[in-house]
Amino acid sequence: MKKIAFGIACGLTVLYVLAMMLTLYGRNVRQKETTIMLTQAMDTALSRAMAENADVKKEDSDFTADFLKSLLIQANSESELTVSILDADYRLGILSAEVTEKFKHPNGREGTVSEVRTVIYDRAQEEKEEFKTVTFFAEGKIYKEYRVREKAVCPAPLPPKQEGKTFRRWLFESGDMGEAESLYVTDENGGRNVLASGGSPWAVSEDMKLIAEFYEEG
Repeated sequence: MKKIAFGIACGLTVLYVLAMMLTLYGRNVRQKETTIMLTQAMDTALSRAMAENADVKKEDSDFTADFLKSLLIQANSESELTVSILDADYRLGILSAEVTEKFKHPNGREGTVSEVRTVIYDRAQEEKEEFKTVTFFAEGKIYKEYRVREKAVCPAPLPPKQEGKTFRRWLFESGDMGEAESLYVTDENGGRNVLASGGSPWAVSEDMKLIAEFYEEG
């Protein structure tokens, strides 16, 4: 009887440890996703704003709306986001925001992560750099869109979900590159998955579209 009780206690301990590890892992993944999502959305909104003619009259509210639109494109559908705009100045190129993401842990409990970022854009630097747009399509609709510096790497988005279908791969729309691979790299933005081709990170050299390929379940 003691051995049975001991075995049950050990089993419960193992399950508890596994649940804790999954919870911590899930939280770390969500934190990285939130950081990348906020970074990409702010960079996209600011670079577009600063690329406009300096004489263009634009309200700060329009500037904020552009950022929120970019953020929604990056967001995962199963997450609940709360966005706080801390500062937004279109003329000076200043944007500060906090994003809080709510999600479900494997055990069903609710978890939250947050990220705060402030960017002051340098119009002169923008004029020296070239940016390219990488757009991901799923079922004919834009799934994710990134504006990336030329020759930089592009984030690999999480696979899209479609009812009755399973995601298979991303395909480059043009050129002879075919399937887009995913590679984990470490850089100034931390560890993340980026698009790759031929086993090496893919350096963005032109505007590119990628199409999601699915296969039917069952």
